[in-house]
Amino acid sequence: MKQGYTENNNKMQISEAQARRKRIDRYKAWIVRLFLAATIIPSIVSVFLICQVNRLEQEVLAISGAEGNDLTTLVSSGEALMSNPNVDMEALTGEEWNTLIEPDGLEPSAFPVGAESEKKRVYLTFDDGPSIYTGQILDILAANDVKATFFVIAREDESYWPYYTRIIEEGHTLGMHSYTHDYNEVYASLESFETDVNRLSEFLYERTGEYPTVYRFPGGSSNSVTNVSIEECIGYLNEEGITYYDWNALNGDAVTEELSTDKLIDNIMTSVRQNDTSVVLMHDIQSRHNTVESLQGLIDVLKEEGYEILPIDENTPLVQHVPYNTGFQEATD
Repeated sequence: MKQGYTENNNKMQISEAQARRKRIDRYKAWIVRLFLAATIIPSIVSVFLICQVNRLEQEVLAISGAEGNDLTTLVSSGEALMSNPNVDMEALTGEEWNTLIEPDGLEPSAFPVGAESEKKRVYLTFDDGPSIYTGQILDILAANDVKATFFVIAREDESYWPYYTRIIEEGHTLGMHSYTHDYNEVYASLESFETDVNRLSEFLYERTGEYPTVYRFPGGSSNSVTNVSIEECIGYLNEEGITYYDWNALNGDAVTEELSTDKLIDNIMTSVRQNDTSVVLMHDIQSRHNTVESLQGLIDVLKEEGYEILPIDENTPLVQHVPYNTGFQEATD
């Protein structure tokens, strides 16, 4: 009897041990599953989200008509303007922005250097082109017998190349605005800056047969994105006989696409009416057709108020946020 009891007790203990082992195995299996879920699922979700973001970006590019790195160019232009001490963001957009602080050691000046004229002069300039809208801009300018200045980047797509020559053939000024508009490349070092300038200069010479002599710094000469001394860059331009121009009037198109055509014009005229010489900054880029839509109205207002609209040339007073101690005349002597 006692032996039978002992055997039954041992069986029960073995059964309970096996049951505990099974429970432990199940717990282990669930822990492994949870661990895999915690590590694999987020990775899968991340990949999915990245694909979705890429898809949405492509849709945005398609809707706006932008191609290649045009969206990147526009974003970088906007960010540079928002951090530029010469830009009054609240005045441009009607919204409050963080106070902009001038970079140490710089004393930005929007006042032109040169002889005064009885008639107020306005220089319309377009950055970042050519784009799918360059032809429309040129058509509007031609219809109004107005000449402007185009600070361009390099377009590897050959369909854009005729615009470089058309700009010159129709009496406008073709200027340089960097080869890629990639701040990390352009401003990585003085050597990088020099290489970028030379690369774009040669590119434009191959397209047009002429070497450009005017330049606009990506982000302006008072930008906060450069890793190299802007004075060294300016010194190099002067050595090469290249004159750089900033602006003292802008429409704000690179900052936001929400501005109406009336607001774009008003932003420009608010500054123009305060200057004897105004260099106006606008953008020729795929996702900013509102700039094209506002151009005729801007020209009408300028003409009605008696302004002389000119392309930048060797007689244009210097408008530079960071003046250098040598100007165009000294650099080309």
